[in-house]
Amino acid sequence: MDFITGDIKQLYRKFLTASMASAMVMSIYSFVDTIAVGQSEGPAGAAAMAVITPLYGVLIFLGILCGVGGSVLYGNARGEGKEEKANALFTAATGLMLFLILLVWIIFALFHQQIFTFFGADAELMPKVMEYARWLIWFLPVFILPTFISSFIRNDGAPGLAMAAVIIGGCVNIFGDWFFVFPLGLGMTGAAIATVLGTSVQVIIMCIHFFTKKCTLRIVKPNHVKPAICQTLGIGFGASILDLGTVILSIIMNNQIMRYGDTNALAVYGVVATITSLFQALYCGVGQAIQPIVSANCGAMQADRIKQVWKMALTTVIVLGIGFTAIGELFPTQIVRLFMDVTPEVLVAAPGIIRPFFLLFLFLGITVLATYHLQSIMHARMSMMVAVLRSVVISGLLIYILPLFVGVWGVWIAMPISELIVAAVALVYIKRT
Repeated sequence: MDFITGDIKQLYRKFLTASMASAMVMSIYSFVDTIAVGQSEGPAGAAAMAVITPLYGVLIFLGILCGVGGSVLYGNARGEGKEEKANALFTAATGLMLFLILLVWIIFALFHQQIFTFFGADAELMPKVMEYARWLIWFLPVFILPTFISSFIRNDGAPGLAMAAVIIGGCVNIFGDWFFVFPLGLGMTGAAIATVLGTSVQVIIMCIHFFTKKCTLRIVKPNHVKPAICQTLGIGFGASILDLGTVILSIIMNNQIMRYGDTNALAVYGVVATITSLFQALYCGVGQAIQPIVSANCGAMQADRIKQVWKMALTTVIVLGIGFTAIGELFPTQIVRLFMDVTPEVLVAAPGIIRPFFLLFLFLGITVLATYHLQSIMHARMSMMVAVLRSVVISGLLIYILPLFVGVWGVWIAMPISELIVAAVALVYIKRT
């Protein structure tokens, strides 16, 4: 697979198919869990899943921080023909990932009650939250490894295996959700067990790559460990801040919704947050598809090929954004019926929440893609700035300020306005590079 001289359209299509499928099935874990929990537990279960969403974000953040950060450097080194340097960077990223897993595992094990209260749970929701979340905490490393491993094996020429792993793992999760939640009647515990099993299967399948002859990834004695880790964190933070921002925004949203709205609004937001995770994952899939191609061509100084890939990817996210937005505008009540056993209060609240919020998908894909593109061409600072503006600064301010003037409706419209502003900034910058 020649990133530098191969047909650019074929390369893009091949990696897009694999990364989109991987991203979609990864998100289907929480997607199907929310449906199973909402249908079995009602709005209270959906509200509990809204509180749990930030935990997923933390775990994905860590996987992307080490995986994408390390794999961009790895791919760039391979593009320069420096295999030994590439494996030294892989080794440094692996060590960093293991250290962060241990640190976060200890924190969640010791302070989970306080953390979930901070995430928005009240005394009434906490038992349902812990019924599900305790399984994620017990098996926490399993939820970080897939993103890390898939980032490297895609760069090592195995996008098909990454796709197969998430598809098979997703099927296990979907079957488990049905079997454990409904026939066995395990409720939120059953949904959590299904997620653990599906993700574990995914990790096992991905690890097969390390035992094949095609694998060039090696654990070696790394040189210049500190600079390698700093570079990994610098590049990885630009990509993973999208997920860190999702965590921060979810926490702010949960607390603002409970302040200006009620549990019914939080239940609808739980549905919206799950859908947003799926759609954002698909946008990330587009970004991950261009990353190995752009990184290699950046190392080889092939500017024209980089521009071709950018234009194809930008067209992809714009088309997806129009489709995603149309779904929310046309079918708001059908969406909540899919996810939970609805009450009349939820049906009344849903259109006023979903329709304004879904406008963000017109612009979200552009900001996500821009972040991946800027990392891959080694513009890590601008990538990080775009992500920080979108994920924390502008959106956070709007979520706090707008409700002061228009009530809870300000919470729903804050994100579309934020995404529009940041997408415009990103497009202007990339056009000038």
